[in-house]
Amino acid sequence: MPAGANRSERGGPETAEEPAGVLRIAYLGHATLLIELDGVRLLTDPVLGDRLGPLRRHGPTPHLGALGALDAVLVSHAHPDHFDPASIRRLGGAAPVLVPLGLGGAAARLGRPVEEVRVGDSVQVGGVVITAVPALHLRWPLRPHALTIGFLIEGSSGIYFAGDTRFFSSMADLAGRVDVALLPVGRWGPHPGPDRLGPASAARAAVAVGASVAIPIHWGTFYPAGFWRIWPRPLREPAARFAAELETNSEVDVRVLEPGEVTDIAGRQRR
Repeated sequence: MPAGANRSERGGPETAEEPAGVLRIAYLGHATLLIELDGVRLLTDPVLGDRLGPLRRHGPTPHLGALGALDAVLVSHAHPDHFDPASIRRLGGAAPVLVPLGLGGAAARLGRPVEEVRVGDSVQVGGVVITAVPALHLRWPLRPHALTIGFLIEGSSGIYFAGDTRFFSSMADLAGRVDVALLPVGRWGPHPGPDRLGPASAARAAVAVGASVAIPIHWGTFYPAGFWRIWPRPLREPAARFAAELETNSEVDVRVLEPGEVTDIAGRQRR
């Protein structure tokens, strides 16, 4: 376990409410995280099923009953491994969904309040401010007008949820506002493509945004059925490679969470 990590056993994020100033992050798999900050509970890019097209889930399936009440759902872009209408319909309560400009029409059909945001727009949820930030990633061809974005979540700590993106130099504009970076490091196939982070470029991003804590996401979850037996490396290795890339940077605390694991981060981590 990486230094400083404080994890629960696998089995979901059903926990007592955390006091203000304590950040709890549950990695539910792929880009789905439950973030609890200052009494506000946020769910990112919910994909909650056992399969995604030809891909099958590895690790525990998120338990809807364990999610508890949500204050907002954040969707970074229209790709089906990030915007899954079936999963959003299954969520209880009436938490609003924040989506990038161009995705509001599709999201509005899911039976809950929707707010479209573009880069620079901010929404206040309780004592937390959520701001849409840039992401450079190919748009989903079936929804070409929907933007791709990340989110900066600011309260007693600052959290950068990158969504899906490649590295770009202006990530450094977030430095000074980010304590914890949630960065995609993998995909289901062997070819990373030019529009997404890999372990090395995600490590560069963690340093660029000035994160004190970095958590790799978008790995270890979805993979073609049976393929992990003959080529498990793209499924299992990206997070370890990300951690290795940052070994020489002692100022970044890398917390590698398996799907279903939780970490607590006490107090402001910003350098």
